[in-house]
Amino acid sequence: MNAVTPPPDGPGAEDKWPGEGLRWVAEPRKDAPGLDSLLAWAYDAGASRIAFTTGHPVWIRVHGINRQVTAHALDEMEIAGIANHLYGADGTARLQGGRAFDVAYSISRSRSDRLRFRLNATPIRSSRSHAANIVLRPIPELPPTLEQQLVEAGIIDAYRPRDGMVIVSGATGSGKSTLIAGMSMAKLMDPRGNYNINEGAAPIEFMMDRVKSPSSTMTQTEVPRDLPTFEDFIIGCMRREPTDIIVGECRDGPTMTSAVQAAISGHVLTTTIHASDVPLTMQRIASLCPPNERDNVISQVAQSLRLVINQRLAISTDGRRTALREFLVFDSKLRVRFLQTNPSEWPALTRKAVDEQGQSYAVAIRHAVEQGRITPEVAAVEMKELA
Repeated sequence: MNAVTPPPDGPGAEDKWPGEGLRWVAEPRKDAPGLDSLLAWAYDAGASRIAFTTGHPVWIRVHGINRQVTAHALDEMEIAGIANHLYGADGTARLQGGRAFDVAYSISRSRSDRLRFRLNATPIRSSRSHAANIVLRPIPELPPTLEQQLVEAGIIDAYRPRDGMVIVSGATGSGKSTLIAGMSMAKLMDPRGNYNINEGAAPIEFMMDRVKSPSSTMTQTEVPRDLPTFEDFIIGCMRREPTDIIVGECRDGPTMTSAVQAAISGHVLTTTIHASDVPLTMQRIASLCPPNERDNVISQVAQSLRLVINQRLAISTDGRRTALREFLVFDSKLRVRFLQTNPSEWPALTRKAVDEQGQSYAVAIRHAVEQGRITPEVAAVEMKELA
């Protein structure tokens, strides 16, 4: 996510969607006049989240503020039509069968203007017979540069190791994928880079095939549409001689095990994990190591870590949101310390290391105030949350 977002203008600045009354979906998979109109309007408004829920009006989230943008509450038939349009003929059946889905969706406003969204549809409990929550999150065509994201010099110096793991953690919607995409863009635009980058994500956010690199290549695979699992993706990558492998999220033991194997085999493995700070990221990494292989995988993790970044968004002085980052670079001495430390003690060791040789959130917050990106009042709120 951009550190500074341009202000909304045009119709997107209005409180309510002006197209209410349009039919959401005229023909599934082919024509959705109301849905596409609302999504385009919300995109122009700077929305980070557009939510369709059975029995409720449509809500969007703009710079951290929720807004109800329709008066009409969607019924079961309308939600079913939207689900089938977004996923396919069995979208509604999938939800009614107790299964969620994650896919990408795009609309074309012109030959040169294409809007993309990542979406999650999940069955939910309701007083109605069948209910669902469908959330779409806009994706810019290309990610902002690392300079535009105001990425710290300590990260710039460390995000291109020769091998090993780079972890970007944070909450959903904190800009993890955008930060990784900015890193990929920087690598692709380096005339002396000679990178071969393979990315697997669920779904793909930024389509990088339009980037014309002078020396590097990048391929992207969507899980589960192109391959069923991240584990399958990583195994396939190992046979294609990449320099870099990007895994959209390490969410289970098999993915973590495969990721670590890639990292210790001479590749750079970059992935995301859900955690609220760097010490808890280390705890989460340890918890993802399968019990039957725990000692071996934990040892490999300790040897392969190169950089861990945790990111969160705070309200900026212009009313938008700006990124705050805690990070830790793992040099050889620090890796040895982790290798010799029981994983149950990793969070405490990490906190000490962040304070001594990384950047803590306390420091990031102080810098953001000094730079005029956040107010002292916002800083006080952020510090209270840390406590």
